[in-house]
Amino acid sequence: MHLIKLTTNNMTKHQQKISHNIFNNKIQRKFKELSDKNEIALIIGTVPGYPDLETSFEIIKAIKEGGADILEISASFSDPVADGPTLTEAHQKFLSQGIDKYQMFDFYKKVSNQIDMPAFIIEYANIIYKIGPEKYFLLLNKSSINNIVIPDVSLEEMELFNKAAYNNQVNPALIISPISPPVRINKITKSSKDFIYAVSVTGVTGARKTIKPETIKYLKNLKATVNLPIIVGFGINKPEQIEMLKKCKVDGVVICSAIINLINKNLSDKPKMLKELKNYIRQLKKATKNK
Repeated sequence: MHLIKLTTNNMTKHQQKISHNIFNNKIQRKFKELSDKNEIALIIGTVPGYPDLETSFEIIKAIKEGGADILEISASFSDPVADGPTLTEAHQKFLSQGIDKYQMFDFYKKVSNQIDMPAFIIEYANIIYKIGPEKYFLLLNKSSINNIVIPDVSLEEMELFNKAAYNNQVNPALIISPISPPVRINKITKSSKDFIYAVSVTGVTGARKTIKPETIKYLKNLKATVNLPIIVGFGINKPEQIEMLKKCKVDGVVICSAIINLINKNLSDKPKMLKELKNYIRQLKKATKNK
């Protein structure tokens, strides 16, 4: 990935100023709003810039228009260890376009300014190291994104990232898996802000056919012990799966790989792609509500 040299010395005073913006508590407010209606959040993920910047922006607009509550921005990296084949291929195709990270910060800001929707970013640690944690989180804040998940950094390695994130009003959320022991879950909860990202299975992302009984048990136990909103990702792609997860009292569900699959099926017909996206998301959103 191409990276333009950008230092604090050549930023203006306005650029160096950390902004307080309305994005800061949007995710918190969304969880509260949905809880009051006895709904859970439909969180739709996409790879920003895929298949190209213009189409990606239209896809995000369609995600909003379809009724999604929160946007997951799955930022591209050359070795996305938590991602399955669908997302990995999308990341590779995006990276082949030669778009640098600083163009993507501009893209995030455009999304935040023009599409009224809470969002968080999935970003791999190497990108943050490459830019520098303080500079990265400053730029993220200026893009009006104030929540992040770093999937390849463990609890024990988060201190450096936490310090830079908090300095720039960005709240990290950590990941809990089905094999996380109770003591570790407690520590992760104390270190997370705004929400916990619970993966439904061990392994990588990708659509799956069913949700196993042990997954239901794990999520119910997790909800009973964690005092933050819990969102569930990895493998979700059907309304009936969302209905099952809603019974576990989780606060949100994440669907991403299925979205990329739908995009891939319609790359040659953008109007059809956007129409099918909105229709699919509407079906998913219905499952998050009381019947």
